[in-house]
Amino acid sequence: MRQESDVPVDERVLVVEGRASPDVLFHVQKALPKERPGNCEVLLVSFAYADIPIGRTFDIAFPTRAPKSETRTRFVIRAVTQQYAKPFDEIPHGWKTICLVEFPEGIPGVIASMPEVNGWYENRQTVSLCDEETWRLIVD
Repeated sequence: MRQESDVPVDERVLVVEGRASPDVLFHVQKALPKERPGNCEVLLVSFAYADIPIGRTFDIAFPTRAPKSETRTRFVIRAVTQQYAKPFDEIPHGWKTICLVEFPEGIPGVIASMPEVNGWYENRQTVSLCDEETWRLIVD
């Protein structure tokens, strides 16, 4: 276990590797809510920097290699699983996971334009998710 408060603020970033392909969705559907509003996306997320609870809200998304190209939008972690379709109550520290993320203001282009992937490591053009405080430390 690693609490978010134990992580330096500038390292509190979730890295998205891509949108879940139909094949991935088929294999993990039991672990995710059956009803998914149109403002949600199922994302493959890289190693978690800490234990991130369901309901955690972030507000900035940016291409990992171009942090100054940020998109300000609110997004919320709504459900978490992994390749064995076991539901989790958090994104566990150090795990790669498959997350249902809600974008109340609509799915931003930086996420919508990501490729559908069948697994981790397929896409190197990742997108990072964080809050304002973390983003400011990254770009300054």
